[in-house]
Amino acid sequence: MEKLPELTHSIVAARIPYANVAPFYALWHQAPFAVRNLAPRDLGREAEAGRVDFGSMAAGDYLRLKDRFELIQPPMGAAARGEVQSVLLFSRRPAEALADTLVSVTPATSTSVRLLHLLLDVRRGLRNVRYIRGLEPAQADALLMIGDDAMRMRNQRPEGFTHTLDLGTDWLEWTGLSFVFAVWAVRRALEPGVKAAIGRFLETSLAAGLASLPEVARQQTEPGWRPEEVEAYLRRFHYRLGPEDLSGLERFEALLHAHGLVELD
Repeated sequence: MEKLPELTHSIVAARIPYANVAPFYALWHQAPFAVRNLAPRDLGREAEAGRVDFGSMAAGDYLRLKDRFELIQPPMGAAARGEVQSVLLFSRRPAEALADTLVSVTPATSTSVRLLHLLLDVRRGLRNVRYIRGLEPAQADALLMIGDDAMRMRNQRPEGFTHTLDLGTDWLEWTGLSFVFAVWAVRRALEPGVKAAIGRFLETSLAAGLASLPEVARQQTEPGWRPEEVEAYLRRFHYRLGPEDLSGLERFEALLHAHGLVELD
């Protein structure tokens, strides 16, 4: 690939080690910058503290940190229109019957917990739903799981959690739009040439990943799915964000502001 002298190991990139963003990392063994593996919520915290310069940031954190970060151009991320299969609410009763219940929220999430508030509290008008991070299944009425953990739990769910809500499907039914779960965001203060070089590297790496998607899928063994299942899963995502994806992100941002959820932790 082309040499990118603008990029050095003084630039710190954050990589979310989930299967759904694996196509972006095809050339990261050649990365001309420092790389840290971080879960979505940790990535947001490290970016806020000034210890990450760019990464596949949870949409919820990007919207919270827009004064310091901007979208890498052209816009890239992880979006899906409808069923996503890795952002799931497992519950003991249907979603419509979750008023006055306790929801265990995975400590890893920044975006999906905000989305779940919208889908339960706002869309359904449910009252007194309590969201607490990291509870054991025996303590909760529902479990919000994301990423590879959610993919594994689809086939190995705790006893009694017989209902599943796919948050991507529910968002589409509510808004008619795709949902952006993560965006590639870069620190605004970086030099324009550095930002452009990051964008070129990401696009080149993504193109290589998409061109070898069956091999990328075979390497994603953590969720415990067959390679063909992982490949079909990866093909659900929009990695180059189009107008509908950006409209979905704008709708999400507007709803977060309207319901006081931008700063939710």
